[in-house]
Amino acid sequence: MQILSLGTDMRRDMIIPPLIDMLREDGQTIRGVYLRNDSKIRELEGMEQGCGWYMREGDTPPRTVITENGIRYHVDVENGQKTGFFLDQKYNRRAAAAIAKGRTVLDCCTHTGSFALNCAAAGAKNVTAADISASAIEMTKENAALNSLDIDCIQGDVFDILTKRLTDHDKSADMIILDPPAFTKSRKTVGNAKNGYLELNTLAMRLLPRGGFLATASCSHFMTPDLFKDMLMQAAQAAGVSLRLVEERRQAPDHPILMGVPETEYLKFYILQII
Repeated sequence: MQILSLGTDMRRDMIIPPLIDMLREDGQTIRGVYLRNDSKIRELEGMEQGCGWYMREGDTPPRTVITENGIRYHVDVENGQKTGFFLDQKYNRRAAAAIAKGRTVLDCCTHTGSFALNCAAAGAKNVTAADISASAIEMTKENAALNSLDIDCIQGDVFDILTKRLTDHDKSADMIILDPPAFTKSRKTVGNAKNGYLELNTLAMRLLPRGGFLATASCSHFMTPDLFKDMLMQAAQAAGVSLRLVEERRQAPDHPILMGVPETEYLKFYILQII
């Protein structure tokens, strides 16, 4: 769990035990509750950062295995990003997998391999997962083995990887997935973030053949849907390609978008075809 507001933090003893009871009544095995309260957002409401067990049975490790879309994942709730897994892309992974069969897929910023593994399970001809984090790549390899799926893994900066492929005239991938971390967490730096998204998406569009697919996302609410769409049009112009919109998506419905609360519409996900 990660608690970000003072009101919830003050009432966690009223919330967590009944939640454990409800999950157990639903047939879930709850061996511990680990608090990942290491977000700087807590400091805005005068709370300290810190991680640790709220409840733990025996020597329960801070790792678990979950299943999403039929894919199993090792999740490190102590050391992984946020709480170890990004649940908001569940249906976007399914949408990407639906067009992956028979394709050569390059999954950039793979984290623990979720898009890559969904595509591999859907029958992609070849899948390569790339991430700058060594620990993320190791977890991706573990998750591939857990599901008996064969994927290639590359550790490195995604900008460098795509630039090298362009320099080497390596256009073997006919499906590229871009799911980078938020390039901006404030309104002041949204201009620089747009330039980062522009460079990344332009590289991908230049690498894809006619008929190839680009699945691209932004998880920053400061990068509004209009800004993101405008960036994609600029990237297409810079790459000298035209785009067909296949799907425009948002986060999973358990991350609701509240009308009048713009920061809740944070995840943009586009599937585009190069034409």
